[in-house]
Parts: sequence; structure tokens; C-alpha cells
Amino acid sequence: MRTPVYGLTGGIASGKSTVLEQFAVLGIDTLDTDQLARDMIAEGTPGALALEAAIGSEYFSNGSLDRVLLRSHMYEAPGLKKTVESIIHPLVRDAVNQWLNQEASSSYRILCSPLLIETNQHESLDGVIVIDTPEKDQLLRGSERDTQSKDTIQHIINAQLPRDVRLSYANFVIDNSGDLESLIQQIQTLHERLSHD
Repeated sequence: MRTPVYGLTGGIASGKSTVLEQFAVLGIDTLDTDQLARDMIAEGTPGALALEAAIGSEYFSNGSLDRVLLRSHMYEAPGLKKTVESIIHPLVRDAVNQWLNQEASSSYRILCSPLLIETNQHESLDGVIVIDTPEKDQLLRGSERDTQSKDTIQHIINAQLPRDVRLSYANFVIDNSGDLESLIQQIQTLHERLSHD
């Protein structure tokens, strides 16, 4: 019998990595497409070389991608965003499919993807978990974490799926407007539910 796979998503700085980490602590098989994308274009990889050839070396320093610079330009230049995605998305998709075809070591699995809904990944999964975070918290956390201006974070929020649209796809919602203790409690409750489904 196939192990259920649930998609985990949320806007920028909503707490996806923290939530995914907690599921991993509970012994659940997890995959983070953001991390996967980073690995695919790590220094010296075929992905990095293809990306550099496509977008130019000004985004690279000693073979390493300047992610902050690229991210800020991508939201201003749709053409650049399209080029980057045309290189990274197929690499990530292949790696995700490979993971999905592997034997699972837990009663369910979690695939974390910021573009879960936008890329229709959710359609082949068993359910969608949305981390819901108020915009003011995203702005604060995002600017602290990425040392980017609130304007840049706001641009990214505006370019992402609106909060109400994202929530309309949710089978389960994790509210990340409180403290870590509240977050862990919600994950524990959801874990118990998914383990017995």
C-alpha cells in the first residue's frame, strides 16, 4: 500500500522550515524542495553551470550563486524569474519523483514546497497542510532572517499566492501566529491524526 504524502506550504517566512523540522523530529520522512533547489544549483553542479550560462555571471561570486541578489531581481523581472524556474524546476521535479518512488520509513510523508499550489504539485498528493501566518509576522521574520528590507519582503508576499487563496486549498491549517510551544503542540496533534488516518 502506498504511504500517504501530504504537501506542506506557506508564504515567505511563514515557518515552513521550523514546521518541517518538527515533523522530522517525530520520525517522519520529509523533503524540502527549497533545500533541494539549493542543492541542485550548489557551486560546481551542472545546475549551477546551466544557470550561470542562462542568466549571466553577475549573479555568481566565485562560482557560488548570490541568492539574495537574484531573488530581489527576480521579483522585478518576470523574464529572469521564468528563465531561473525553467532550469531549476525540472531538476527539482525529477528529484521529488525519485523520492516519491522510494520506500517510506514512516506512516506518512511530508513534501514541503513554497510553490506547492502554483505548480499543481498538490494534485497528486493526499492532502495540503497550510502554515498560516499574519502578514505583519511574515514581514518581521522575513526581514530579520534574510536581512532584507521590509519592502523587498512585501514585494515577495505580493508576488506569492494571496493568503485566502492558499487557505482555500488547505485540508489542514497550522496557525503560526503564536509561540513555538503552540506551534509544536499543533504539529503533535496533526501528527497523531495523520498517523492514524
